[in-house]
Amino acid sequence: MRETEVVIQSKVNLSGSLTLPDRDQEKSPAILIIPGTGKLNRDGKVNKKLDLKLYKQLAQFFTELGFITLRYDKRGVGKSEGDYYRTGLWDLVDDSQAAVQFLKMQDGVDADQVIVVGHSEGSMIGTALAAREPMAGLILLAGAVERLEEALKRQRDIAAVDMRSAKGFIGFVLRLFKIDKKVEPQAQAFMQKVLGSKEDTMKVQFQTINAKWMREHFAYNVREDLAKVSCPVLAITGARDIQANPAVLEDLASFVKGDSEYYIVENMGHSLKFQAQTSHMLTVKKDIIAESTLPLHPELEKLLRNWVEKQFLDAKNLSHFIS
Repeated sequence: MRETEVVIQSKVNLSGSLTLPDRDQEKSPAILIIPGTGKLNRDGKVNKKLDLKLYKQLAQFFTELGFITLRYDKRGVGKSEGDYYRTGLWDLVDDSQAAVQFLKMQDGVDADQVIVVGHSEGSMIGTALAAREPMAGLILLAGAVERLEEALKRQRDIAAVDMRSAKGFIGFVLRLFKIDKKVEPQAQAFMQKVLGSKEDTMKVQFQTINAKWMREHFAYNVREDLAKVSCPVLAITGARDIQANPAVLEDLASFVKGDSEYYIVENMGHSLKFQAQTSHMLTVKKDIIAESTLPLHPELEKLLRNWVEKQFLDAKNLSHFIS
């Protein structure tokens, strides 16, 4: 495969990577990869310690199947211009639309066969994008059919349970000060402060918070945009994912207009890698770092391969790329 550095013109210039399969074909299907929450670059790297490699792995996987793929640094991240802390949800949707339109205009891309893949928050962004931009398919990984507000509430509930069952000295301290009882009231107070603000950013405990992004997310109902989606949709979440709720996937077909499929993968967490045990909220960051060196979950690869083969790729063409 061949990889080229590109610049996508949105309201700011976004830096990205266009990856092309090493084969001769006049027009190929293409995939845009939309990243999740946080300062993730086009590959899934936050810093030297936390480097998921997830989006680069997805790009390589799809390119080996014969797709042209595009992934990009988010606004204010990596080589992209802009201010990360003043970038709202709708700025991210605008950037994804600029990226998919850029992809459609590339030589060698079949503009009628462009698929969007969103991970985590990228699933919400991808859904909003599908409601406004024609596409051939939508793949939602670790984040479908769920609002941010719902995901955060579920995470807090899990954290409270984890605190009550924590062992050792840490568990003793958490129970002594009844920290589990304080999680929800503190979260509600914080959210009311954010929702009542009008500035793009706020300072909370000496940290800069993107208040604009949170206000826009809390006002956004992803299910309303799912009802506008008419292209085929595939949703996959891991059974061990504590950041996205796999149970809500069963509601997918009741919202979208077109064909839809969903799968819950056993022993897969939020980073789409193999996970032998479900993380606790107190260990989730450590676990994600440990999983970063792993390949994509093999069952995930199988499901993605089967779906794109059925929906978009000629079996004869696929045989060259799939062992």
